[in-house]
Amino acid sequence: MPDQEDALTSLVQQHVGRGRRLTFRAFEEAAVDPVTGRRISKSTAENVARGHQIKVTPEVLRAIAAGIGVDLGRVHAAAIRQYIGIEVTDPYDTEPGEADTVVRVAHEVGATAAELEQARRVLDNPEGEPDTQ
Repeated sequence: MPDQEDALTSLVQQHVGRGRRLTFRAFEEAAVDPVTGRRISKSTAENVARGHQIKVTPEVLRAIAAGIGVDLGRVHAAAIRQYIGIEVTDPYDTEPGEADTVVRVAHEVGATAAELEQARRVLDNPEGEPDTQ
């Protein structure tokens, strides 16, 4: 997984730039929020690919996802990691489509499975019954 400081930047760089699938111009043209129709500017496209700070809004993230052609959830996770410094993961390691309910937990970047075990115990015990362990 990319470093916390450049997760969104790294995701965009995988798709945009010299030797990549998309040029900056092609990215900019495709980066349109499907909900509002808002486009990101050429400078925003270049700034996110170069790791410069951008104003993160839902519209911008949807446009980036559309521009690079990836799932919005991946863009959200990368932006949260880069700009907020946390990860959102599933403490149950649920495979997509495996269950009707998927639980996500926000936690410090790099937290281990053992560190997330307490969150899992709480989620398994919503009534707050005494822990038998």
